[in-house]
Amino acid sequence: MKKSIASIAVVALTILAVGSIMMRSARADIVTFQAQLLASNEVPPVSNADSNAFGNVKVVLDTSTNTFRFDWGVNNIASPTIILSHIHEGPAGVSGPVRVDSGITPATPIAVVNGSASFSKSGISGPADVVQRLLANPSGFYFNIHSTLNPGGVVRGQLVVQQAVPGAGVPTLSEWGAILMGLLIVAVSVFFLVGRVRGSMMLSSGTPTATFEGPMKVADWRLLAKVTLYVEVAIALALVALSARLLDVAGALTSGLVLAFIVHLVIGGVRRR
Repeated sequence: MKKSIASIAVVALTILAVGSIMMRSARADIVTFQAQLLASNEVPPVSNADSNAFGNVKVVLDTSTNTFRFDWGVNNIASPTIILSHIHEGPAGVSGPVRVDSGITPATPIAVVNGSASFSKSGISGPADVVQRLLANPSGFYFNIHSTLNPGGVVRGQLVVQQAVPGAGVPTLSEWGAILMGLLIVAVSVFFLVGRVRGSMMLSSGTPTATFEGPMKVADWRLLAKVTLYVEVAIALALVALSARLLDVAGALTSGLVLAFIVHLVIGGVRRR
């Protein structure tokens, strides 16, 4: 009896742990901003060799961690290098302070090749108060890129919300590992519990059984195949709807196999009562 209670406790705690990992990923709110970057938007407008420069930027904000991802590209740049890029706070036509920096410096510039340059970086931290003001008033912030010829700014543009996707986060590789490990623990515990329940029922009914005939015959392969089909189809449809990456597809489908095994054990146990 004590072993059964302990097994139930292990199952419950494991399910809670796995659920918390998956829900933590689901709670991540991703907000995407974009901006058209023009030399004419600078204050004052660029009037030298970089005057025809243009580009675009995508800024992805994870509000659960207050971290940013910058992806930008610029063209028609006469300068040899890009020396700075960051988010400023300020409306159009006004120069404002830097709030979120990309980490590019004059000592570590981005080279301009054939008039073009691009940059991508994730995990950029932002102050919580800045994040809140950005979410409340995106047009009050602008993205600015600085070049060698125009250290004050070569192209700039006000940020605009492109999309807000609540719950679009997916588990990381390490989280998939934790999820799979948790599901395996649940499967083993359920397998043990179902075997003990079946053995107890046989003993109480006076049915003679071999010593090793407990949990070894719990699996119903026909039922398992049917449950696996339903679970994997449901997961596959969800993955298609979420446009999941290959890593997430592999992790989800593998987790689905373990989940299907657990569900089939539960259904089998209920049928035998």
